[in-house]
Amino acid sequence: MDYYSTLGLKRGASDADIKKAYRSMAMKHHPDRGGDEKKFKEVSQAYEYLSDPQKKQIIDLGGDPNSQQRQGGGFNQGPFEFHFNTGNFGDIFENFGFGQRPMRKNKSLNIKVQITLEDVLKGKDINAEIGIPGSRNKIINIKIPAGIEHGQQIRYEGMGDMSIPDLRAGDLIVNVFVEKHPIFFREGSSLICEHELSIWDAVLGKDLEIKTLDSKTLTISVPAGTQPETILSCRNEGLPDMRTKSRGNLLIKFKIAVPKNLSAEQIQKIREIKNGF
Repeated sequence: MDYYSTLGLKRGASDADIKKAYRSMAMKHHPDRGGDEKKFKEVSQAYEYLSDPQKKQIIDLGGDPNSQQRQGGGFNQGPFEFHFNTGNFGDIFENFGFGQRPMRKNKSLNIKVQITLEDVLKGKDINAEIGIPGSRNKIINIKIPAGIEHGQQIRYEGMGDMSIPDLRAGDLIVNVFVEKHPIFFREGSSLICEHELSIWDAVLGKDLEIKTLDSKTLTISVPAGTQPETILSCRNEGLPDMRTKSRGNLLIKFKIAVPKNLSAEQIQKIREIKNGF
Protein backbone atom coordinates (compact mmCIF):
# COMPACT_ATOMS: atom_id res chain seq x y z
CA MET A 1 0.00 0.00 0.00
CA ASP A 2 1.21 3.53 -0.81
CA TYR A 3 0.33 5.18 2.49
CA TYR A 4 0.83 8.72 1.21
CA SER A 5 -1.42 8.30 -1.87
CA THR A 6 -4.06 6.63 0.33
CA LEU A 7 -4.35 10.00 2.10
CA GLY A 8 -4.07 11.92 -1.18
CA LEU A 9 -0.60 13.22 -0.30
CA LYS A 10 2.85 13.31 -1.87
CA ARG A 11 5.77 11.54 -0.23
CA GLY A 12 7.41 13.60 2.50
CA ALA A 13 4.27 15.54 3.49
CA SER A 14 4.46 17.31 6.85
CA ASP A 15 2.85 16.01 10.05
CA ALA A 16 0.28 18.82 9.87
CA ASP A 17 -0.64 17.92 6.28
CA ILE A 18 -0.94 14.24 7.22
CA LYS A 19 -3.25 15.01 10.13
CA LYS A 20 -5.37 17.38 8.03
CA ALA A 21 -5.67 14.86 5.18
CA TYR A 22 -6.59 12.07 7.60
CA ARG A 23 -9.36 14.11 9.22
CA SER A 24 -10.81 14.93 5.82
CA MET A 25 -10.61 11.36 4.47
CA ALA A 26 -11.88 9.81 7.72
CA MET A 27 -14.93 12.09 7.72
CA LYS A 28 -15.60 11.18 4.08
CA HIS A 29 -15.26 7.41 4.43
CA HIS A 30 -16.42 6.83 8.04
CA PRO A 31 -18.96 3.93 8.11
CA ASP A 32 -21.17 5.85 10.56
CA ARG A 33 -21.60 8.50 7.85
CA GLY A 34 -22.36 6.02 5.09
CA GLY A 35 -18.76 5.69 3.89
CA ASP A 36 -16.85 2.66 2.63
CA GLU A 37 -15.59 0.60 5.58
CA LYS A 38 -12.70 -0.95 3.63
CA LYS A 39 -11.48 2.46 2.48
CA PHE A 40 -11.85 3.82 6.04
CA LYS A 41 -9.62 1.02 7.35
CA GLU A 42 -6.99 1.80 4.70
CA VAL A 43 -7.09 5.50 5.61
CA SER A 44 -6.80 4.69 9.33
CA GLN A 45 -3.84 2.37 8.76
CA ALA A 46 -2.10 4.94 6.57
CA TYR A 47 -2.50 7.59 9.28
CA GLU A 48 -1.37 5.18 12.00
CA TYR A 49 1.87 4.51 10.13
CA LEU A 50 2.57 8.06 8.93
CA SER A 51 1.86 9.60 12.35
CA ASP A 52 4.49 7.32 13.91
CA PRO A 53 7.90 9.05 13.38
CA GLN A 54 9.82 5.76 13.24
CA LYS A 55 7.47 4.10 10.75
CA LYS A 56 7.24 7.29 8.69
CA GLN A 57 11.02 7.39 8.40
CA ILE A 58 11.03 3.79 7.15
CA ILE A 59 8.34 4.64 4.56
CA ASP A 60 10.19 7.78 3.43
CA LEU A 61 13.30 5.67 2.87
CA GLY A 62 11.31 3.29 0.67
CA GLY A 63 11.01 0.52 3.27
CA ASP A 64 8.06 -1.42 4.64
CA PRO A 65 7.18 -0.53 8.26
CA ASN A 66 5.48 -3.90 8.70
CA SER A 67 8.81 -5.67 8.46
CA GLN A 68 9.90 -3.86 11.64
CA GLN A 69 7.07 -5.39 13.64
CA ARG A 70 6.66 -8.82 15.11
CA GLN A 71 5.50 -11.64 12.91
CA GLY A 72 1.78 -11.06 12.30
CA GLY A 73 2.13 -7.28 12.45
CA GLY A 74 0.97 -6.80 16.02
CA PHE A 75 2.33 -5.11 19.09
CA ASN A 76 2.35 -6.46 22.61
CA GLN A 77 -0.34 -5.48 25.07
CA GLY A 78 0.05 -7.70 28.10
CA PRO A 79 -1.37 -11.22 27.58
CA PHE A 80 -2.58 -10.56 24.04
CA GLU A 81 -1.57 -8.78 20.86
CA PHE A 82 -3.32 -6.32 18.55
CA HIS A 83 -3.24 -6.92 14.81
CA PHE A 84 -4.16 -4.94 11.73
CA ASN A 85 -4.76 -7.70 9.14
CA THR A 86 -1.11 -7.83 8.06
CA GLY A 87 0.56 -10.74 6.29
CA ASN A 88 2.71 -13.66 7.42
CA PHE A 89 6.21 -12.26 7.61
CA GLY A 90 7.67 -15.68 8.40
CA ASP A 91 6.88 -16.63 4.79
CA ILE A 92 8.51 -13.43 3.52
CA PHE A 93 11.75 -14.10 5.39
CA GLU A 94 11.74 -17.69 4.15
CA ASN A 95 11.39 -16.54 0.54
CA PHE A 96 14.55 -14.48 0.96
CA GLY A 97 16.41 -17.43 2.48
CA PHE A 98 16.54 -16.23 6.08
CA GLY A 99 16.19 -19.15 8.47
CA GLN A 100 13.69 -21.96 8.31
CA ARG A 101 9.95 -22.01 8.05
CA PRO A 102 8.30 -21.33 11.45
CA MET A 103 7.07 -24.35 13.35
CA ARG A 104 3.72 -25.47 12.02
CA LYS A 105 0.69 -25.27 14.22
CA ASN A 106 -3.04 -25.86 14.16
CA LYS A 107 -5.33 -23.35 12.51
CA SER A 108 -6.30 -20.10 14.14
CA LEU A 109 -9.89 -19.73 15.26
CA ASN A 110 -11.68 -16.48 14.38
CA ILE A 111 -14.61 -15.12 16.33
CA LYS A 112 -16.52 -11.85 16.11
CA VAL A 113 -17.37 -9.63 19.07
CA GLN A 114 -19.73 -6.67 18.81
CA ILE A 115 -19.42 -3.85 21.33
CA THR A 116 -20.92 -0.40 21.84
CA LEU A 117 -19.21 2.96 21.73
CA GLU A 118 -19.71 3.10 25.51
CA ASP A 119 -17.64 -0.11 25.75
CA VAL A 120 -14.87 1.61 23.76
CA LEU A 121 -14.91 4.41 26.32
CA LYS A 122 -14.61 2.19 29.40
CA GLY A 123 -13.34 -1.15 28.11
CA LYS A 124 -15.23 -4.39 28.68
CA ASP A 125 -14.75 -7.98 29.85
CA ILE A 126 -16.78 -10.54 27.88
CA ASN A 127 -17.23 -14.22 28.77
CA ALA A 128 -17.74 -16.16 25.54
CA GLU A 129 -18.24 -19.90 25.04
CA ILE A 130 -15.97 -21.00 22.19
CA GLY A 131 -16.27 -24.28 20.29
CA ILE A 132 -12.64 -25.33 19.76
CA PRO A 133 -11.95 -28.27 17.37
CA GLY A 134 -10.11 -31.10 19.11
CA SER A 135 -11.21 -29.90 22.55
CA ARG A 136 -14.25 -29.32 24.69
CA ASN A 137 -16.03 -26.00 24.49
CA LYS A 138 -14.28 -23.37 26.58
CA ILE A 139 -15.43 -20.26 28.36
CA ILE A 140 -13.00 -17.54 27.31
CA ASN A 141 -12.67 -14.24 29.14
CA ILE A 142 -12.06 -11.62 26.46
CA LYS A 143 -10.71 -8.31 27.69
CA ILE A 144 -11.67 -5.46 25.38
CA PRO A 145 -9.37 -2.53 26.19
CA ALA A 146 -10.67 1.03 26.26
CA GLY A 147 -9.99 2.91 23.03
CA ILE A 148 -10.01 -0.12 20.71
CA GLU A 149 -10.76 0.63 17.05
CA HIS A 150 -13.56 -0.78 14.90
CA GLY A 151 -12.21 -3.78 12.96
CA GLN A 152 -9.19 -4.28 15.21
CA GLN A 153 -8.14 -7.77 16.27
CA ILE A 154 -7.01 -9.28 19.56
CA ARG A 155 -4.90 -12.45 19.30
CA TYR A 156 -4.71 -15.02 22.12
CA GLU A 157 -1.82 -17.40 21.41
CA GLY A 158 -2.43 -21.13 21.81
CA MET A 159 -6.18 -20.83 22.45
CA GLY A 160 -7.43 -21.92 19.02
CA ASP A 161 -7.70 -25.21 17.11
CA MET A 162 -5.88 -28.21 18.66
CA SER A 163 -7.33 -31.03 16.57
CA ILE A 164 -3.91 -32.25 15.34
CA PRO A 165 -2.10 -33.46 18.48
CA ASP A 166 1.43 -33.30 17.04
CA LEU A 167 1.15 -29.59 16.22
CA ARG A 168 1.08 -26.57 18.47
CA ALA A 169 -2.36 -25.23 19.30
CA GLY A 170 -3.59 -22.50 16.98
CA ASP A 171 -4.45 -19.00 18.08
CA LEU A 172 -7.78 -17.42 18.92
CA ILE A 173 -8.35 -14.22 16.96
CA VAL A 174 -11.08 -11.92 18.25
CA ASN A 175 -12.40 -9.49 15.62
CA VAL A 176 -13.88 -6.44 17.32
CA PHE A 177 -16.72 -4.51 15.69
CA VAL A 178 -18.15 -1.32 17.18
CA GLU A 179 -21.88 -0.67 16.72
CA LYS A 180 -23.04 2.65 15.30
CA HIS A 181 -24.15 5.16 17.91
CA PRO A 182 -27.34 7.21 17.39
CA ILE A 183 -25.71 10.48 18.51
CA PHE A 184 -21.91 10.29 18.41
CA PHE A 185 -19.51 9.15 15.74
CA ARG A 186 -15.83 8.66 16.09
CA GLU A 187 -12.73 10.15 14.49
CA GLY A 188 -9.67 8.64 16.13
CA SER A 189 -9.96 9.47 19.82
CA SER A 190 -12.36 12.37 19.16
CA LEU A 191 -16.13 12.08 19.46
CA ILE A 192 -18.28 14.22 17.16
CA CYS A 193 -21.94 15.11 17.51
CA GLU A 194 -24.17 17.55 15.69
CA HIS A 195 -26.47 19.99 17.47
CA GLU A 196 -29.24 21.99 15.82
CA LEU A 197 -29.32 25.63 16.87
CA SER A 198 -32.11 28.05 16.05
CA ILE A 199 -31.10 31.11 14.08
CA TRP A 200 -32.14 33.29 17.03
CA ASP A 201 -29.84 31.41 19.44
CA ALA A 202 -27.04 31.60 16.88
CA VAL A 203 -27.48 35.38 16.66
CA LEU A 204 -27.99 36.07 20.37
CA GLY A 205 -25.93 33.28 21.94
CA LYS A 206 -27.15 30.71 24.43
CA ASP A 207 -26.09 28.38 27.24
CA LEU A 208 -26.68 24.73 26.29
CA GLU A 209 -26.68 21.51 28.28
CA ILE A 210 -24.96 18.67 26.43
CA LYS A 211 -24.96 14.99 27.46
CA THR A 212 -21.61 13.24 27.01
CA LEU A 213 -21.11 9.59 26.07
CA ASP A 214 -20.61 8.72 29.74
CA SER A 215 -23.87 10.52 30.68
CA LYS A 216 -22.32 13.63 32.19
CA THR A 217 -24.10 16.94 31.64
CA LEU A 218 -21.93 19.76 30.33
CA THR A 219 -23.04 23.39 30.21
CA ILE A 220 -21.48 25.15 27.24
CA SER A 221 -21.85 28.77 26.16
CA VAL A 222 -22.66 29.35 22.51
CA PRO A 223 -21.28 32.79 21.64
CA ALA A 224 -23.46 35.41 19.94
CA GLY A 225 -23.00 35.43 16.18
CA THR A 226 -22.22 31.72 15.89
CA GLN A 227 -21.93 30.70 12.23
CA PRO A 228 -23.16 27.47 10.56
CA GLU A 229 -20.74 24.53 10.86
CA THR A 230 -19.01 26.13 13.86
CA ILE A 231 -17.37 23.47 16.05
CA LEU A 232 -16.92 23.80 19.79
CA SER A 233 -14.45 21.49 21.51
CA CYS A 234 -14.86 20.03 25.01
CA ARG A 235 -11.45 18.83 26.17
CA ASN A 236 -10.95 15.30 27.49
CA GLU A 237 -14.56 14.28 26.82
CA GLY A 238 -13.73 11.98 23.89
CA LEU A 239 -12.37 8.41 23.80
CA PRO A 240 -9.13 7.04 25.28
CA ASP A 241 -6.12 6.75 23.00
CA MET A 242 -4.64 3.27 23.39
CA ARG A 243 -1.09 4.49 22.79
CA THR A 244 -0.96 7.69 24.84
CA LYS A 245 -3.65 6.71 27.40
CA SER A 246 -4.99 10.27 27.18
CA ARG A 247 -8.58 11.13 26.19
CA GLY A 248 -9.58 12.93 23.04
CA ASN A 249 -12.07 15.77 22.79
CA LEU A 250 -15.80 15.99 22.23
CA LEU A 251 -16.49 18.11 19.14
CA ILE A 252 -19.92 19.73 18.82
CA LYS A 253 -20.82 20.85 15.31
CA PHE A 254 -23.67 23.35 15.02
CA LYS A 255 -26.35 23.22 12.36
CA ILE A 256 -28.34 26.46 12.11
CA ALA A 257 -32.10 25.99 11.68
CA VAL A 258 -33.81 28.74 9.62
CA PRO A 259 -37.51 29.14 10.52
CA LYS A 260 -40.20 28.53 7.92
CA ASN A 261 -43.80 29.79 7.55
CA LEU A 262 -43.21 33.16 9.21
CA SER A 263 -46.14 35.53 9.31
CA ALA A 264 -46.15 38.73 7.26
CA GLU A 265 -45.73 40.73 10.45
CA GLN A 266 -42.70 38.69 11.52
CA ILE A 267 -41.10 39.05 8.08
CA GLN A 268 -41.66 42.81 8.22
CA LYS A 269 -39.92 43.04 11.60
CA ILE A 270 -36.96 41.08 10.22
CA ARG A 271 -36.78 43.50 7.27
CA GLU A 272 -36.77 46.44 9.66
CA ILE A 273 -33.90 44.86 11.63
CA LYS A 274 -32.01 44.16 8.40
CA ASN A 275 -32.45 47.71 7.12
CA GLY A 276 -31.26 49.05 10.45
CA PHE A 277 -27.76 47.65 9.87
